[in-house]
Amino acid sequence: QAKPLSPGEVLGCTSPAVKEDIVIFCADGRFHLESTMIANPHVKRFLRYDPYSKTLTEQTYGHKEMHALRKDAITKSKSATMFGVVLGTLGRQGNPGILRQVKSLLQRYGKRSFVMLLSEISPSKLALLPQVDAWVQIACPRLSVDWGHCFGSDRVVLTPYELHVALGETEWKEVYPMDFYSKEGGPWANYNESNKERQCGCNRDDGCEGPTQRTTSDNK
Repeated sequence: QAKPLSPGEVLGCTSPAVKEDIVIFCADGRFHLESTMIANPHVKRFLRYDPYSKTLTEQTYGHKEMHALRKDAITKSKSATMFGVVLGTLGRQGNPGILRQVKSLLQRYGKRSFVMLLSEISPSKLALLPQVDAWVQIACPRLSVDWGHCFGSDRVVLTPYELHVALGETEWKEVYPMDFYSKEGGPWANYNESNKERQCGCNRDDGCEGPTQRTTSDNK
């Protein structure tokens, strides 16, 4: 169980660690199952039962390939000086508390940044701002994990966890964290103590009413 989720409940970005060697997953797709596979690379066999087709199939995941792609993105981002920070507006994906922390980290390491709100993140939208060296998206971590390499070889799209790794705030984890909505999640997760206050941390004295689409050089 990955609290506050129910026992056995899995999200695309949040899965519990399991001790068993074999896992049977009941679902008609792979997205949520992949979350459990990413979080549990030690499991020897994953079986997916599809209640609609009434079939039981064995499933696998390319851990080495995914890790290589994400490590490459992190390495490329280390030389970036201008970061675009995307706060997702779809549902509850975008947490202003995580945004505040990301902005603070970038400022601490002398990186320029701006904040942009998007309901959907696509390569065509990010391509409109070629001056951005690297992006950090606070929406769905799986967007970067599954599709980050599809945004182009010169366009890095990190998760908050990957930003922490790129800036040396945390070590790369051989078990890629699927803890975005877990109470045990790291400082990049929604329920981490540092992100509970869902405020963007903007300086209200300059008239800011929250994250906007304007570009700034002082991270406000």
